[in-house]
Amino acid sequence: MRKLVLLIASLTILTTGYSQSGKRDVSSAYNHYLNQYWDRAKSSIDKAITFEDTKNDAKTWLYRGNIYLQLASTQDPAYKSLCDNCAEVAYESYLKALQLDKEIQVPSMGIATPAQGLMFCSDLLYNDAIQHIRKNDFNKAYTYAEKSYKSNTNSEAANYILGFAAELTNKKDVAKERYSFLVKRKTKMFDPYYRLANIYKEENDTVNALKAINAREKDTIFDINFIINKAVLLMWAGNVDEATTLMDDALDKDPNNHLLLFGLGSALSNQKKYDDAEKYLLKAMEIKPDDVNTIYNLGNSYYNHYVDIFNSLDFIDINDAEGYKKAQDQCQELLRKALPLLEKAHELDPKDKNTLIMLKTVYPRIDKKEGEEEIFSKKMLEIEEKLNQK
Repeated sequence: MRKLVLLIASLTILTTGYSQSGKRDVSSAYNHYLNQYWDRAKSSIDKAITFEDTKNDAKTWLYRGNIYLQLASTQDPAYKSLCDNCAEVAYESYLKALQLDKEIQVPSMGIATPAQGLMFCSDLLYNDAIQHIRKNDFNKAYTYAEKSYKSNTNSEAANYILGFAAELTNKKDVAKERYSFLVKRKTKMFDPYYRLANIYKEENDTVNALKAINAREKDTIFDINFIINKAVLLMWAGNVDEATTLMDDALDKDPNNHLLLFGLGSALSNQKKYDDAEKYLLKAMEIKPDDVNTIYNLGNSYYNHYVDIFNSLDFIDINDAEGYKKAQDQCQELLRKALPLLEKAHELDPKDKNTLIMLKTVYPRIDKKEGEEEIFSKKMLEIEEKLNQK
């Protein structure tokens, strides 16, 4: 009887001791991983990191990284629902494994080392950053983008997404560093060149802005956004003829490209080349008659032209009555051109406040014809009501 009691006591001690160990869970996680039972593997490894004897073992964290990496990669909805930030957990697990043992490797797992796992994490974290950018959650996007970059600092995609997310969160120094890395590498991407150039443009650094935009080697690929951004930057730098040639060459290749026509017209308007802007924006409207952005920009271009002429009235010689009258007539002509376009833009997008504000500005400035006073007054009241709506 005494021996039996001792045996039971011994078994109790052994069982209790094992129950306080995570080794069984680590072993289970490994086996479930090899058999691709990701849910069971996750459950086991999540338990293993809570035990004293396994939570400080690099192997535990390598297993965890590999398991969560599979959860992040799978398209199976049953597994995808197990965590919202699988790639991030994998990333942090690999870092923990490296912190505990830089030499850790388990070849039988396929992904043998944390460094290999991090390479895969980079692309997955890139995708997470993109998803948060689409949700306008830019701070979270930056967090994921930074981890994507740290997972693989040599990845062009990771460098780019970190630069872009940095721009969105007003971390311009980080954006410049990442874009500069890509420009120096002569990446085949287009965005880093004009994005870096535009940052220098904001800093009024003409030399570096031109250096960045011109660093892109010419090739046969036709990228509209690059062409438009380069043309706008060249105009800003005073190289108007070069910019116009660039856009005209692009239009020769694709004369009915709405985005190109719209971009060139808008850029010329910003440079106060209103007649040229009108030509391209009217052509863009022919191609897409109901494109609200084109309609609004042409109306806005007419209005800005009006403002420039109106402001020049004070500088016309007081004795030049004919010149003064001519300028006044031009002002009214431009307002009359702008009004129907702005009204059309409002019709297409009734909630747009920029259009409402423009209409509120234009109506009072037009010289009213017979019968228009009451019509315009009624429209002004409607606009005021809409602007006051929350």
